[in-house]
Amino acid sequence: MIVFDTTYDKVENHEPLTLAIGNFDGFHIGHQNIVSKTKSYKDTKSAVMTFSPHPVSVITKTTLPTLMDNHDKTEFLSKTGLDFFFIIHFTPDFSKLSAYDFIHFLKRINVKRIVIGRDFKFGYRGLGTVHDLEKYFEVELVQDLLYKNVRVSSTYVKSLLDQGNIRLVKSLLGRSYQIHGEVVHGDKVGSLIGYPTANINYKNYYMPKVGIYVVNVRIGDKNYLGCANLGHNPTLNYSTTKRLEVFIIDYNGDLYDQEITVSFEYYLRDEIKFNTVEELLKQIDKDVKETIKLTRKV
Repeated sequence: MIVFDTTYDKVENHEPLTLAIGNFDGFHIGHQNIVSKTKSYKDTKSAVMTFSPHPVSVITKTTLPTLMDNHDKTEFLSKTGLDFFFIIHFTPDFSKLSAYDFIHFLKRINVKRIVIGRDFKFGYRGLGTVHDLEKYFEVELVQDLLYKNVRVSSTYVKSLLDQGNIRLVKSLLGRSYQIHGEVVHGDKVGSLIGYPTANINYKNYYMPKVGIYVVNVRIGDKNYLGCANLGHNPTLNYSTTKRLEVFIIDYNGDLYDQEITVSFEYYLRDEIKFNTVEELLKQIDKDVKETIKLTRKV
């Protein structure tokens, strides 16, 4: 897969393309359906175009937590057999591009066919519509996927994460929800009480509901079972910001400054403030035993 991670005016391509366009945050099963249709045409190369950062972040000048970063999207698409992945830098200038100029850009990179959802809009203030594209390209409109009469969307996945509904999230993504981040120095309280944890800088990821989770941890090319606390540490060393701290079972190495991947598998329980350290230790011991028990059932 060839990746273009640049501004729209620097993109070059001379091969005819069938192109899917969208933000594709999370690449849930609805997005995967679009990618699959893009690849189904044999008269063109297959391509996906997304924008970075998310257009809403640029237009509203706010930070929008996302389900995937560009590294995740590239890694995911590289396993699909896609030919091209365009990551277009969404700048203030690009946001002002007219619908006609955006169409001209697509024609310049030899787009022959576009695969999109029915509500797709583009160009300055979203004034460009599907009908505008149909004047210049063959357009395939993809129907929304529904789960129990609810449209599968990135927004819906985020609402499920808010509820701690990790199992349904996994079904809608077709994989476990995961984040990757650098292990940073914490307060080392975990080590003092016998449960050393990796403190993860989760950057701009959309984080699930506060609580205790069963997780899988990928370190290099190896996977480990873990028990994660996502929250504020109400019993020891309270933090006003949410922390993601992972006790990695059967791992003793130094992870500081390394990037690791954490996949959320089960929601165990709410975060609780205990009266004593002894009560906290008893609960952690139960959490670790439950983590091992649950994963043995899979």
